[in-house]
Amino acid sequence: MLVKYRKDYQKIVLGLLSFSPDLDNYDRLQEEIDWSNSAHQPIYLWRAPYSEQFIGVAVLEEGTDYILLRRLSFTPSERSGKNVYDFLSAIAKHYEPKRLMGTLATQPLVTNWARSTVFRVQPTEEE
Repeated sequence: MLVKYRKDYQKIVLGLLSFSPDLDNYDRLQEEIDWSNSAHQPIYLWRAPYSEQFIGVAVLEEGTDYILLRRLSFTPSERSGKNVYDFLSAIAKHYEPKRLMGTLATQPLVTNWARSTVFRVQPTEEE
């Protein structure tokens, strides 16, 4: 389930972002969250459908006709393709009709997600 960031989720977001290799210390993590909030870049958490725990976080940038996936991080035990693709699908659906895009670091993931059969709309009988 897609959940928008709020201030009381800060420790959870810090914990999830700490799994990113380039965010290896607390000060750098705090800078990332402060920058996202000041730049009005939405942060979303992903809650596992089978529990009440947050297992992923995404930092986005919203453009006029696109959503840019700046960061994506999951707990190590929940980094399955299904969880990642479900999270990306929920983001894409939330921001329809905008296009979900990635940075140099996240674009391969977004491309694989877009090509996956999980996200594709099944053709109708008329097609």
